[in-house]
Amino acid sequence: METMKIFLTEIDAYGSKFSGPNIIASTIERAEEAATQNGLIVVGELDSIYINDELEQEHLNTIPKKDDRTVH
Repeated sequence: METMKIFLTEIDAYGSKFSGPNIIASTIERAEEAATQNGLIVVGELDSIYINDELEQEHLNTIPKKDDRTVH
C-alpha cells in the first residue's frame, strides 16, 4: 500500500500569488504533474500543523522542495 502525502500549492492570478488546493499524491513528482495540468505550483509537503492553545496560533510546518521554495 502506498503512503500518500499532502502537497501544498499556489496559483498566480491577477498579478498575485494565492494559496491553491492541496494535492494528495504518493510522490512529489506525481503532485507536480497534477499541479502542472491544473495551472498550479507545488510549494512543499505538509509535515504537520502545530496548535498552541496558550498563544491561540496555528503554525504550518512544511518540508521544502529541493529548490527551497518559501511558503507564505
